[in-house]
Amino acid sequence: MIRDLVSSIDTGVLSTVGLLAFMIAFAAILAYVFTLRRSDRDAAKRMPLDDADEIVFNRN
Repeated sequence: MIRDLVSSIDTGVLSTVGLLAFMIAFAAILAYVFTLRRSDRDAAKRMPLDDADEIVFNRN
């Protein structure tokens, strides 16, 4: 019964919406990464080696 239900669902529009959402999210992440300041990138680069409890990025 569930197999019949799943095979009858038309996912053409949903797959297109999912692909567009993924592409938009990927582009937004890339834009964020390329607009980070040098000090923020250096802090993120050292993060695994730091013993600090929390690292806060200053976006001023």
